[in-house]
Amino acid sequence: MRLLEFIKSKTFLKHIIFIILIFGVLVYFTLFLLKFYTHHGETLTVPDFKGLPLEEAGVLAKESKLRFKIIDSIYYREAIPGTIIDQYPVAGYKAKQKRMIFFTTASFTPEKVVVPKVIDVSFREAQSRLEIAGLKTGQLIYRPSEFLNLVLEQQYNGLPLPEDTLLPKGTAIDLVIGKGLSNERTVVPDLMFLGLDEAKVLLYDLNLNIGALVYDESVQTYQDTLYARIWKQLPEPSTEELVELGFSIDLWLTVDEEKLFLTTEEPIEDF
Repeated sequence: MRLLEFIKSKTFLKHIIFIILIFGVLVYFTLFLLKFYTHHGETLTVPDFKGLPLEEAGVLAKESKLRFKIIDSIYYREAIPGTIIDQYPVAGYKAKQKRMIFFTTASFTPEKVVVPKVIDVSFREAQSRLEIAGLKTGQLIYRPSEFLNLVLEQQYNGLPLPEDTLLPKGTAIDLVIGKGLSNERTVVPDLMFLGLDEAKVLLYDLNLNIGALVYDESVQTYQDTLYARIWKQLPEPSTEELVELGFSIDLWLTVDEEKLFLTTEEPIEDF
């Protein structure tokens, strides 16, 4: 009964009103501090950072009461390395103080990509593979071949280009493409004991192509392939039996000196 009488009393009512007033003052004070801390309603215009060196962009961001962070670096041929090429938010955007601005800068070196294998595929397929890898199709070199529109070789700066080589993104890769056989005919040169590069020069001068390459068990490493020599070819050398331009010559290579020595041995004549 006493509790009920206290609740109905003026003293209890005064306490309730006092608590409500205190709570209201605390809420108002909290909102005021929050507004002051977040600069509610206060905005500034994001400046244009594009084209500025990173150091100058940092100074401008500080003067504008903004923060910044570099999120990417891209090689862009037309841009000065180390400058801002993109920003978010964009220039003119209304932002609050201490807003984070994200920069993309121009890289000093181009991004490198892996060169895919495009040999022994059609020209269209080669174009597609190069494009997917971030590379371009360069000069097209047509060479007589029994395989029409097939990529015979991929080159860079006039030299054969191995697959998995790293090159700057956007590099142009030259392609040697088969244009079909010619009615003209040529001799099969003697390629015995030549290195692969030497054989290529001789064959290409005669408008002939490299066919199958067979390395024997003595060739174990990439270094071995550089020193390997031809110990067998098919068709065999001939100045009488001519082949069409674009014909392919199969080659067998080894670093086994004994095999090369036996190949050079001539039969001993009986007297």
